[in-house]
Amino acid sequence: MKKILLISDIHIPTRSTYLQLEKIDYSKYDYIIASGDFIEEEVIFYFKAQSPEFIGVYGNADYYDVKYSLPEKRIINIEGKKIGIIHGHQAGWGDPERLIKRFSNIDIMIYGHTHRPDDRIINNIRCINPGAFCENSYAILEIGSDEVSLKFQKI
Repeated sequence: MKKILLISDIHIPTRSTYLQLEKIDYSKYDYIIASGDFIEEEVIFYFKAQSPEFIGVYGNADYYDVKYSLPEKRIINIEGKKIGIIHGHQAGWGDPERLIKRFSNIDIMIYGHTHRPDDRIINNIRCINPGAFCENSYAILEIGSDEVSLKFQKI
């Protein structure tokens, strides 16, 4: 069983601070999956300095150096599940039905941009938005060989 911190729309320094990030106990996680809008590249360095493996994509509000250092989308494999990660601005206001068309053969899609927590199944793909960290939302995803569980959290 792998425990994953899902985080999006961090918006440091424009809408949140590192003090909010420091409220998370990163030692509990195997991975950090971040779906964009860090704003500053230093936020990426902060995540990379934590013990879990950091996996991220850039968002529409990110500065150029963030967009240069991270991909627009990616697919990873955790515990046999193919996970697509994208910010969401590529499909208007983060429409998951349009976003899943940007991937092929995935089991789970992680996205952000809307600032609204969401968890739904579309075409047999579990679509998860952890909400906006700048509005105190994030999520915990646990993936095992036979099960996937999700818990939305508030700071």
